[in-house]
Amino acid sequence: MSTPHTAERRSSARRPHTDAELVVDRHGTVVGWSTAAHDLLGFTESEVRGRPVSALLAPKRPLALDGSAAAEEDASAAVVLRDRDGRARACRVRIRPTDRPPGGWTVLVTPVTAAPEGRTVDEALLDTLFNQSPTSLCVYDSDLRLRRCNPAARGLEGLFADDSIGRMPHELWPDSNSTEFEGRMREVLESGTPVLDFDKHGRPPDDPGHEHVFANSIFRLEDPAGQVVGLATTAVEITAQRVAEERIALLADASTLIGTSLDVVETGQQLADVVVPRFADAATVDVLAPVLSGAEPDPSRAGLLRVGLRYADDTAAPDRTDRTGRPVLPFPASDGGQLAGLEPRRADILLPDDGEPLYRGTRGERPAHSLVVPMRVRDTVVGVVTYYRFDPDGGFSDFDVLTARDLSSRAAVSIDNARRYTREHCAARALQRELLPRHADEQSAVRTAHYFAAATTGANWFDVIPVSGARVALVVGTTDESGLSGAAAIGRLGTAVHALTDLDLDPAEVLARLDALVTRIAGGGGAGAAARDGGEGSRITCTYAVYDPATGRLSLASAGQPAPLVATPDGGVRPLTASAGPPLGAAGRQTAAEDVDLPADSTLMFYTPALAPDRGPDGERPRSLTAPLASASGRSLAELREDVLAAASGDGPAPPGAVLLLARTRRLDENHMSAWDLPSDPAVVATARNLVQRQLDVWGLEETAFVTELVVSELVTNAIRYAEGPIGLRIIHDQHTLICEVSDGSTTAPHLRYARTGDEGGRGLFLVAQLTQRWGTRFSDTGKTIWTEQDVADEAPL
Repeated sequence: MSTPHTAERRSSARRPHTDAELVVDRHGTVVGWSTAAHDLLGFTESEVRGRPVSALLAPKRPLALDGSAAAEEDASAAVVLRDRDGRARACRVRIRPTDRPPGGWTVLVTPVTAAPEGRTVDEALLDTLFNQSPTSLCVYDSDLRLRRCNPAARGLEGLFADDSIGRMPHELWPDSNSTEFEGRMREVLESGTPVLDFDKHGRPPDDPGHEHVFANSIFRLEDPAGQVVGLATTAVEITAQRVAEERIALLADASTLIGTSLDVVETGQQLADVVVPRFADAATVDVLAPVLSGAEPDPSRAGLLRVGLRYADDTAAPDRTDRTGRPVLPFPASDGGQLAGLEPRRADILLPDDGEPLYRGTRGERPAHSLVVPMRVRDTVVGVVTYYRFDPDGGFSDFDVLTARDLSSRAAVSIDNARRYTREHCAARALQRELLPRHADEQSAVRTAHYFAAATTGANWFDVIPVSGARVALVVGTTDESGLSGAAAIGRLGTAVHALTDLDLDPAEVLARLDALVTRIAGGGGAGAAARDGGEGSRITCTYAVYDPATGRLSLASAGQPAPLVATPDGGVRPLTASAGPPLGAAGRQTAAEDVDLPADSTLMFYTPALAPDRGPDGERPRSLTAPLASASGRSLAELREDVLAAASGDGPAPPGAVLLLARTRRLDENHMSAWDLPSDPAVVATARNLVQRQLDVWGLEETAFVTELVVSELVTNAIRYAEGPIGLRIIHDQHTLICEVSDGSTTAPHLRYARTGDEGGRGLFLVAQLTQRWGTRFSDTGKTIWTEQDVADEAPL
């Protein structure tokens, strides 16, 4: 049971003590005595002033610890003093010099508070923390020298040992960022602000082959008086966590950086660039040969081709041309035949010095760690990635294998996407070329030369189409639809142009019908409709021109295309139209044709914007086109084409999508064309036959006289019977073709009939169609013209 006296002693023990202060002169005599000293020892100031301070010291006897139970001795007490009642009191003493009096000393006395079993709670806590904590704990003095470390610190890869006491961090772990760590320690000493989670990394003594990372925290240590006495640090190894974070960051960067283009070689190089040097010292990327051409990979048959190579030493990095050809690195599967069942494989190998850029600067054989990982997409191998590390202790771990598998898988998807694009792109380009005119035969109307570079985005086409009456149609068009859809679009448009050309329509009418076709194809919700409504749809452009060598007239209409240029024989160069109309399918599009009379040997230039994307002020054509064209007179079209391409693209190839069509006009020789005006009288039919027969004799085409006379008789008879006004008859000898034309003032077109056996009429036009190779009708402002074409065996020189 507790007594009041016991409770008072406990209450007194719980009260905080104030330092007792006394002043001693240079002779050790007490000259000052505070109230706290009186409360602690019981002596009044008059009782101790003038006495030696040694009189306060108690003889060796049991101690009274602040009113608590006595103890034989307290090792933590600096001195034992005697109070007024003769009891010994254990106290701690701090002494500092003072000028009052000069040469004197101020003595601060603090009683020692007893603790269970003679130890303070703080000491027990500190001892437990150091000896049992799994976290590394170190204590440094204010000079950053190690004073104490716990057992957990001694287990950190040999960083701390028995001889570590008294050393600075950079002496304890030279192969690390200890200098930076010491700088942070000094900052904490000065500011008192703790530093948390400072990464200290390097190669520790017990594991010099690998880098380790430790998360360190730094705290300042102060004594009860607030004086800085040193620093405490804690450390936890986070190597595995940092490696995992780096791998996650690597995979994230790989997802962003790999596959930004649809080129197989560029994608392979992107993978090599991402992994070196962050994951490996060198890397090679090899794909099956069919992948480069867009074909399906066949691991059982195809060989490997290099598409990516990177070495950590920039001076040894190869040029792009060094990555062509078969791989020469040591590789478990020397060809594609062993790839089908390949799994990630680790091996220690020797790299020979055989001229491979990867070995540049090496001498003899070099040891290396290799990791070969297949690139798979939908259970099909498209290639392999080989990773190399040259550090003898830097082999690939199981975690590295998982990372490499993930990297290779992501690259495989991008490479397969590039392969698919290559396949579609090749198919689209092949289709575009298939749709181009196979033979732009020279005709009496024009001589032509062209250049075509398939577009990477969009599709282009051009055409040279024979038209009745020895005329020729020149067509250039573009669409911004890419791939197979773009090729299909120009295929449909090209077919429509041929059909409309056979109808002998005016160029403005041809573009008007193409405009209707584009809108109909769009179906109200497609590209053409979007463009018509002011939105962003597919842009389809076309220039259509018809040249008549009999008159030298060129009729031209354009929808969104650059205006063609014409160079006359005197060296003048000018555009044929002031401005191009809106693209096909655009809202409110109106088509107007321009008629231009051209002298013989004029040179026409049709081109796409890719050949000359930049124009001068006020829309002027660039000199890369006009300068070569100004010197066109007297030069062959092939030479002119090369000059234009060189001026437009410099030393390199013409840009994708560049189309150039050059045409040099001709005029029909009057000796190869005859025309007569005939009255509308049945008796004139015989006259027409005689006129034609005599002209055929002049041309040496007597063998065609029978058929030609029959055709002329039928056409002139129909004109007399069904039309009104004068009748025009014209025959043209155009190289291998004999053209016969009969014109009248009627706009009614004849129709071919297939007469039955008992019918009396309806066989005349049928006979004309059977005896000639082509026939048709074209309309004009004054009526119509029915024309026929016959192939002739002999070609008269023009």
